[in-house]
Amino acid sequence: MAFTILHTRLADRGAALPADCLRVANGRITAIGGPEIAQPGDTLVDGSGTTLLPGLIDSHVHLAPGCTQLAATYGVTTQLDQFSMPEVIDQETPRSSFFTSGIGATAPGGHPTIAFPPIPYVTGPEDAKQFVADRLAEGTDHLKLIYDDGSGARLNLPTLEPRTVQALTDEAHAHGLTVVAHVSTAAGAVTVVECGVDVLAHVPADLMSPEDIAALADVAVIATLGVVVDGFNGPSGRLPLLDEPELMARMPARWRRLLDQQSRRWMPPVPPDGTTARANTLALHRAGVRVLAGTDAPNPGLVFGASLHRELVHLVRAGLTPAEAVVAATSAPAEVFGLADRGRLTVGARADLLLVEGDPLVDITATQRIRHTWVGGEQVRPDEYAGSERELASIRFLGETTGRIVAALKEMFPGFPSPEDVVREDGEVLGRVVPVTGGWLPTTVFGAPLGPVSDRDEAVETVEQEGLASLAETWWARTDGPDWQEVVLMEAQPERVRLRWNDPLRDQPPSGRWYDLTDIDLSRQPLPT
Repeated sequence: MAFTILHTRLADRGAALPADCLRVANGRITAIGGPEIAQPGDTLVDGSGTTLLPGLIDSHVHLAPGCTQLAATYGVTTQLDQFSMPEVIDQETPRSSFFTSGIGATAPGGHPTIAFPPIPYVTGPEDAKQFVADRLAEGTDHLKLIYDDGSGARLNLPTLEPRTVQALTDEAHAHGLTVVAHVSTAAGAVTVVECGVDVLAHVPADLMSPEDIAALADVAVIATLGVVVDGFNGPSGRLPLLDEPELMARMPARWRRLLDQQSRRWMPPVPPDGTTARANTLALHRAGVRVLAGTDAPNPGLVFGASLHRELVHLVRAGLTPAEAVVAATSAPAEVFGLADRGRLTVGARADLLLVEGDPLVDITATQRIRHTWVGGEQVRPDEYAGSERELASIRFLGETTGRIVAALKEMFPGFPSPEDVVREDGEVLGRVVPVTGGWLPTTVFGAPLGPVSDRDEAVETVEQEGLASLAETWWARTDGPDWQEVVLMEAQPERVRLRWNDPLRDQPPSGRWYDLTDIDLSRQPLPT
């Protein structure tokens, strides 16, 4: 397929090119210039009032089934995976849309053990050679290592020793691999840089001194500012991504439901505001350190593709210009990770493209006003992912991962707040009470709220009084569309419900049908759309 985009602003390396048209054929950019570059038979795309960007690059994700397809609907055409299991990597296609570290190097029991099934550990420098060889055999593109003793989060975690970091870095470099180091503190950042790593994953959470900044002059830093802020409810009482209308308009229903659920989980009374991380980011940027945009999706509150647009806003809030933020998600990561065929609008580059309304070089939120995206010259169609088995697989995968993390946290911290079943004397489960910011939320067995947040005893009492009684009421439901309709609950289980719609024209069996909770919203009253 060949096409030419006409009369658009072409943004390359954070600057507008003098040309205003770009032609694509066979998945590559073949010409940049004026309208005369269009060839007979080309599909013509009117770009009036738009800006054409290289497809965005998210420098920090952890893969989930279907994540490249979801990210591409938001114009994020390349993702750099920074720790995933081989079986997850093997599921994800196309391989050209992501690059991976495979399993990261961490000490026995070190971060992020609780999020993964059993993994190979690195016990000392003598393990470096075999660990790198094993990652290369699995198709690793770069090496990820963890240097984090948990002190940044007031934890005590085992971590690699500096000499082990040095051995891993030397071995990886001997095979031409870029080395990415997870750190959380300024001291940790300085240590791994002294060991020769190339990229830091995460800006340190504690304030960096001028000496710390100077020590990092020759590395790149993946800021991941959003993971500090967007995983916690904002002023609206919801996760910030839910309050981004342009991004939510493209959000598949299952992911929106997941964000709704995450908004109701327990959170600390005073969430972090990211001030220190932003100050460190600006100081590093001013010192000449290459800042890269990365999200750390799919941590709570973060969604593949969508959250990178939020990350660009965070970078600008930190003090980068909109043009510099665009560079952090295009040419800069391509250059740091040696991805020579992307991140630029140049003849011969892959036709990974994002067409947006407005000028993101002046207003960074313009990246959210997406008109079209292309991957390798093929236009991305969001409806091919939304509602698909790939989407369902990703939601289930995240559920399994979350279950492992919560179970591990409860074992480490017996008092860690987690949902509790409310059970009648005969053993029947009446509902649940869920710890949230400010108290406990009473819910049905399938998670629908039964009343306001209160203390635990009041929430339990509400469930005891209304948990079963509420099921006999008329409820409101919706599937993929925005409209709520009346339904009768015929049967309810923790993961699914059987319901009958009150619409007499709806084709349904007399006893109703079962719906997985990933596929339906339920409320005791219709909610605003």
